[in-house]
Amino acid sequence: MYTSRKIVPLSIKNSLQWVQNYSTWTKKPFTHLSEGAKRSDILATNVIQSFLEKGLFNDARVLFDEMTERDVVMWTAMICGYTSCNHHVHAWTLFCEMLNKGVNPNAFTLSNGLKACKTMQCLACGGLVHGVAIKHRLEGSLYVDNALLDMYATCCVSMEDACSGFRDMKKKNMVTWTTLITGYTHRGDVYGGLQFFREMLLANTGSVIKNGLESNLPVMNSIVDMYSRCGFLSEANEYFHEMTEKDLIMWNTFWL
Repeated sequence: MYTSRKIVPLSIKNSLQWVQNYSTWTKKPFTHLSEGAKRSDILATNVIQSFLEKGLFNDARVLFDEMTERDVVMWTAMICGYTSCNHHVHAWTLFCEMLNKGVNPNAFTLSNGLKACKTMQCLACGGLVHGVAIKHRLEGSLYVDNALLDMYATCCVSMEDACSGFRDMKKKNMVTWTTLITGYTHRGDVYGGLQFFREMLLANTGSVIKNGLESNLPVMNSIVDMYSRCGFLSEANEYFHEMTEKDLIMWNTFWL
């Protein structure tokens, strides 16, 4: 899996080990042990994130593997690092390892696990994460619910499960609506996407959209794509020229 395993710099390794063993050396009460372990987790997680941001995955993983104490934040940082760079199989493997070790996930862990499932096009894995979310009472978190919606919209044969999840959501934000609309347009069902776009406007979201739409690239990309696919070129042109920022996806959508 890792062809060239590098050694963690000795200064970092010694610092982490010192913090972890602080209470053992000084024979302090248990409260000091907890504090020392917490400092060690924070320091290690920061170093791991620094490695990941620089694309040093091997270095990050070596340090991660050598830590004797790993909290959910450290696990999540490593999983997120993999998903952010499209190493989704590694992310899923690590997610499963975390669960097997009895570490309880948080909302960010689950959303990254679901991102891996979506990209791997694995509905069975996504269903497993959904079960974990229910078990740990993390349904209702926007991070989790939006990620579930995205996974079902991508992996299922139809949009039925995604729509069912959407209807059950007590909280919705711009990402929620955009995810559902994009799910329809990516399947070629532009009219289904437009139906939910109209519903979004009727649900008093119009004012939110009008105030923030021009600077929200994912939302604008989806809307221009919808209008273009439906043949409503004048509407697509209007939204295109209202945008304060345009990326390559937008230019391709508009001109193609």
